[in-house]
Amino acid sequence: MALTRRALLQKTSLALAGLGLSDLYLWKFAHQYQQVLAQPTSRKLALLVGINQYRDLGKHSKLKGCLTDLELQRELLVHQFGFHPDDIVVLKNKQATLKNIETAFATHLIEQARPQDSVIFHFSGYGCVLHQYATDIPERKTPPSCNVLIPFDGTVEDAKSSQAIENLLLEDQLTSWFRSLNTQKSFCVLDAGFTYPGKALLGNLRVRSQPAIPQEISLPGDLEQQEKLLNQSQRRSTPAELILAASQNSQTAVEAQWHDFSSGLFTYILTQHLWQQSASKKPSVSFTHIVSDLEHRVGRVQQPTSRGQTSADILPALSLGDSADGVVTDIEDNGEEATLWLGGVLPQVVDHYEAMTCFKIAATENGFVRAQSLPERSVNARPASGDLLIRLDSHRGCVGTGRCNQEGQITSGQKIREAFRVIPKTITLNVALGSQLNRIERVDATSAFSDMPNINPVIAGEQHADVLFTQAPSSSQVIVNSVSSDISEADEQSAPPPQAQYGLFSQGGEELADTRGESGEAIKTAVNQLHDTLKLLLACKTLDLTVNDFSSRIGAMVFLEGVDTEKPQVLARQNTSRAPWTLKETSSPLSSFEKQGQVVQLSRGQHIQYRIRNYSDAPLYWLVLGVDNRTQFFTIYSPEALLAVPETETTNQDTVAAGGSLAVPFSMNEYVVRGPTGLATTYVILSRSPFVKGLSEIAGKIRQSSSNTSPVVVRLTNPLEVTQQVLQDLHDGSAPTAEQIGVASDNNWVWDVDQWATFQFTHEVV
Repeated sequence: MALTRRALLQKTSLALAGLGLSDLYLWKFAHQYQQVLAQPTSRKLALLVGINQYRDLGKHSKLKGCLTDLELQRELLVHQFGFHPDDIVVLKNKQATLKNIETAFATHLIEQARPQDSVIFHFSGYGCVLHQYATDIPERKTPPSCNVLIPFDGTVEDAKSSQAIENLLLEDQLTSWFRSLNTQKSFCVLDAGFTYPGKALLGNLRVRSQPAIPQEISLPGDLEQQEKLLNQSQRRSTPAELILAASQNSQTAVEAQWHDFSSGLFTYILTQHLWQQSASKKPSVSFTHIVSDLEHRVGRVQQPTSRGQTSADILPALSLGDSADGVVTDIEDNGEEATLWLGGVLPQVVDHYEAMTCFKIAATENGFVRAQSLPERSVNARPASGDLLIRLDSHRGCVGTGRCNQEGQITSGQKIREAFRVIPKTITLNVALGSQLNRIERVDATSAFSDMPNINPVIAGEQHADVLFTQAPSSSQVIVNSVSSDISEADEQSAPPPQAQYGLFSQGGEELADTRGESGEAIKTAVNQLHDTLKLLLACKTLDLTVNDFSSRIGAMVFLEGVDTEKPQVLARQNTSRAPWTLKETSSPLSSFEKQGQVVQLSRGQHIQYRIRNYSDAPLYWLVLGVDNRTQFFTIYSPEALLAVPETETTNQDTVAAGGSLAVPFSMNEYVVRGPTGLATTYVILSRSPFVKGLSEIAGKIRQSSSNTSPVVVRLTNPLEVTQQVLQDLHDGSAPTAEQIGVASDNNWVWDVDQWATFQFTHEVV
């Protein structure tokens, strides 16, 4: 018998049963998410809810990325985990009323799910907190607060308003719905925030939370039916639902904006990594990478969390084979023209894809993905004429169009993998002007930034931005609240405070070290003093575009190790998963950071090193670049090799031998973690070709120094010049294969994924 809406409302009383939810590690839940999706059950059901525009929340409360989240999830579920499109119900904007969500959950999930079925629920939109609420359940202690999801027709006026609070979905209520399912293979993803930071923007990121509501409410329901359902729920020894939330309760979820699309940052990173998940990666390591990616983009303002319980015996995951970067969603012109979904590519990379970027078609056999090409090529081989490639013509967001080099050889549903990455040589750093700046300040700042090459000022919250420039608070502590997105006419005309200070902040509003200007300093002066820092940030953005551990076919694994003990301790690890050579499992146990899905935390004074393992068939040239928590650029390399680098010779460059390993720096006492607290990023770049121009640029600076020798960790003052030359080296190493298939370019970088691998490590100094 169909479940009526009233019956469903009665079932929500289970949420008021005082059932405890214990926190478990993020990686376990992310792993379980993959397991739930990968199960070969008779049916897989999903309900996806996304709301950009709300009915009653005002003109300043519109979100931009929630519908993109639904696309990201839907394409993942259909093409990577085998959901049938008809088994996915999507509710967008005004469709996502509380009544419609209740009805869809009842009829599509509760009514249809069987014991071996998988169930996924996703919500992207606003959340908030009810500080108190009352219930009709006898002998049940009233909790101090409750997380709430806001449907399209939700009303969240506070107690002082004459308008009643209505149409809200309590998180506990959602939990009770999950416990009414006839399956324990269920998962819930909430890309909504519950704590409001005080403003609509967190740095340059839009928040997905509304102000808390100090209110008492009473949920409807039949007491006799409530007690009956409560008794039924107590028969389960463990909750069935698994809830993965985009942020902790004390934080908010945020959505980011790129050039032509917006999305929830957590949803994008989660789905992108699930596209890349393969049997060769330990789930805990993979999902530590998710958290690391998120912190690299927004700092510490948003950290994913998990709630709920799972059984002690986690079901064995049935791998779907190797990873993919996207899928062919449609074909035209006799199978020669294709529409592509690129959701498996890093957002900053897909945002900069140029025409002629190439993808290989991957064939699926018995659930396993393999590259559809001729046998593996040696290091010096050229692309085989039989390789099946799609060349990108254009794209908007994750949707692209391209043409295949062989007519009639592609079909809808085929997965694709990156083969040649084409990126513009001219990269621009977008600097958002905070809305705390008045009109005169913005005009002066725009003029100052415009005099700097490749620096583009934009308005905070309206356009894609890499960094935020605004007034600095009186405190030097990290900003966790935001600048206002609403500028009144009075603010527009007011003069800046006489003792104003200006500085640079991350996308999430965290102050960057050593960027705060003097009190009362003119805004143009403050901007001009940031010139070197802006060049460094542009260099880092450019290096981000080379990260390709997910698509590289070089066989390599890199460890971040602590070396203060007699035996080096592995703190984090990354490896390529598409290399044609088998990676033998390392015997090192998982670190506490990997087990808990956390970014590596290092203490000042701690010694660290990077260990590179080469499991390919040829030696690999290596280079380590990075920016520390003082926003200073550095490289790690052999001092003898650097000082001996001639302009045209490469015989002194170090390599990691095939089948061998190398620890850098060479001395365990060379790399010492220093203050202040903050995040640092390191790029380990490996190539089958030498770094001729890059090392020459580095060595040129060292020769000009007053010292005759150089430490292994070398601080550099020319980050942008070094980065440009390293990218040119990668371009030159890919030129032979690029020219053969006709994707060579003088205006763009062209990189062959068979030729290089860049690993990005983020750690926090505490």
